[in-house]
Amino acid sequence: MGLLLAAMTVYLFQARRGPVEQKAAQGKESEEGIRLKDIHYVQDDPAHKVKWTLDASEAKLSKDQQFVTFVNFHVTLKPQDKPVVTVQGKQGEFDKRSGRLVLQGDLVGETEDGYRFTTEQAVYHHKEGTLETDQAVKISGAFFSIDGKGLLLDLGKEKLQILSNATTLIYGEPPTL
Repeated sequence: MGLLLAAMTVYLFQARRGPVEQKAAQGKESEEGIRLKDIHYVQDDPAHKVKWTLDASEAKLSKDQQFVTFVNFHVTLKPQDKPVVTVQGKQGEFDKRSGRLVLQGDLVGETEDGYRFTTEQAVYHHKEGTLETDQAVKISGAFFSIDGKGLLLDLGKEKLQILSNATTLIYGEPPTL
């Protein structure tokens, strides 16, 4: 147990220093290093306005500690002075060098101000503060739902948009004309 805590501490301190050496992404699965259970990871780089946390039932770190794969996760995206967004799903991968967080498997996202979205796969780009997908997506709020293809969530601009093939359903009484 002490060895796992020491390894995780080293990993977290290295995450704050930034990338050291760039290796090719291919073969990362064969370079598995450490397996962890019930993890809580915090990414709070002061150079970025969005901080995020990852909670997962299991994670695997590559030997070079640049890739983390995880299952049964809950991600919380905390933009500075903006509503918090949470995303839950089945599996994902974080590439520390690029700041890409790939999320997959029955994704359910919720914004602190009451919107909900579902899709099968999405990518969070930490440097840009955006979450996007080209998959089928559904967004719903208190009085509407939108089905479409593709999603762009810009956390800094508080902008959530369907990219194509949008169909909207508005709930409530029909307007009187």
